[in-house]
Amino acid sequence: MNRTPNHHAPSLLAPRHMARFIPLDRSHREFFWMLVRRDLKVRYAGSTLGGLWNLIHPLMMIAIYMMIFSSLMPSRFGESRAAVDYGELTYGVHLCAGLIPWLLFSDVLMRSVGVLIENGGFLKKVSFPPIILFTTVLFNSYLVNGAGYLCFIGILLALGKAVPAAALAGLGVMALLGLTAMGLGLILAGLNVFFRDTAQVLTIAMQLLFWFNPIVYDKDLIFGSSTPAAAATADSWLRHAGQTLILINPFERFITASQRLFGMSVSAQNWRDMAILFVFPVVCMAAGLFFFRRMLPDIRDCL
Repeated sequence: MNRTPNHHAPSLLAPRHMARFIPLDRSHREFFWMLVRRDLKVRYAGSTLGGLWNLIHPLMMIAIYMMIFSSLMPSRFGESRAAVDYGELTYGVHLCAGLIPWLLFSDVLMRSVGVLIENGGFLKKVSFPPIILFTTVLFNSYLVNGAGYLCFIGILLALGKAVPAAALAGLGVMALLGLTAMGLGLILAGLNVFFRDTAQVLTIAMQLLFWFNPIVYDKDLIFGSSTPAAAATADSWLRHAGQTLILINPFERFITASQRLFGMSVSAQNWRDMAILFVFPVVCMAAGLFFFRRMLPDIRDCL
């Protein structure tokens, strides 16, 4: 493959090249790894530690959340409903177990939205399947946040906490959530080419969506029973609205699944939640690929 800009190279944004939307040959794989290395280096270009910052940042984040937030929140947070006793670190475990997968989802989705505009020169001059740009974003984010997730488990083990072996399955939950973000990112990236306000709207939407997931609070506080005397109060209506928003939010299943793997609940997920975990990413990827292919012919004209 010619890696240098070629004004005569056939663009894969043309309809006749849509069949090559998915990278299969060796040259495309080499281009993928080149983009991966470039992205990791560019993040901390010029710094002394370089790529080590990819590990230092999640370590510092986890240490802060584990030590500071656990001391600020009640020490018995969720203890009566937890299958594993983390003592004074219970809230910190609940927080990090939900926050790390969310950071992966947010990073993949937000970076995917602008990836076509940022790499418009590549798309116009170099012949390669555009989906490589999205897979690069997903891979790098999974690499960084996956390392943070393993560091989180390592810190708990170093502190003498009995982390369930099932917690390692959280990497699988993160992979499914990353695929979900990539599928949605394919659609939003195309829309962002036509409507440049898409990224700004998404930023606000992600801030709202964060609070619809039980990351900084215990979901059981929302679904806790209310007293009959409070049935008609405004507080009861707000509680009902919160319960509805959580129930219709498919992303909550991924966050809760990660927290359950650390033993933050004694109850098991039902079959509906498990179905969402495995079906929703497939639906998002299928929809993303379908709509992105339909938008490809017009994207070149707008870049």
